[in-house]
Amino acid sequence: MRVPFSGKASAMSDVATASSLVQNTWQVRQGRNAKSCIGAAFEAVKRIERRLPIDVLRDRPRQWTERRVQTIWKKQARRIDNYEMLDLEQAALEAARGEFDASIKRAARLAAFISAHAETEGGELVSKLRELVG
Repeated sequence: MRVPFSGKASAMSDVATASSLVQNTWQVRQGRNAKSCIGAAFEAVKRIERRLPIDVLRDRPRQWTERRVQTIWKKQARRIDNYEMLDLEQAALEAARGEFDASIKRAARLAAFISAHAETEGGELVSKLRELVG
C-alpha cells in the first residue's frame, strides 16, 4: 500500500496522511482508548525498526519513540520523514494482514458452528461462509 506524497498536489499534508493512516489502522473502540492505540502503533513500528540492518538505522536521524507516534497521532508533528512514512505503511500492512487472517479464522469457526447446528436455512449460510474461507 503506497500513500501518495506530493506536497502541493495533495489535499492532505504528510502529517495529516500519516495521522490518518495511524488512526485508521489502530482505531479507538470500546475497551481500547487512544493511549493503548498509540502504544500498539509504537510497538508495530518498533518491530519494523528492529528488523532493519544496522547501517540503515545509522543513516536515520532518529529512532521511533512513543512520543513521536503520539505527535503523529495528534497531528502535532512538524514534518514526516520518508522513512517514517514507509515504516508506518509497513506496520499498517502487517496489521491488515493479521486482521484479515483473524477474520478468515473466525469465518471458519462460524461455518463449523452453523453447519453443526444448521437446519434448512443454515446450508445457504454455510456455503457463503465457505466461499469466504476458501
